[in-house]
Amino acid sequence: MTEEALKAAFGLGTIPAINWAVGFLKTTFPKLPARYYPSCALAMGVIFNLGLAYIFGFKLELAVIVGLVAGAGACANFQYGKYQEKKG
Repeated sequence: MTEEALKAAFGLGTIPAINWAVGFLKTTFPKLPARYYPSCALAMGVIFNLGLAYIFGFKLELAVIVGLVAGAGACANFQYGKYQEKKG
């Protein structure tokens, strides 16, 4: 594995942090419509990964791309949890 691939994999580790941050946002601002949660997750993914890029010296372009993927992964994780609640 190349060094850039390891950095990208490290950035995907922010998915649980994004899930936590969106959950915190939901409890802090309960009147925020649910349609804004996916965009908040994408924004938090980019912000978290830009922070990692600053701390560890990653390329900013890679951080943005991995942040968008991590935010989308957090959205999918949340949607799957909602599906399981309805199914269950």
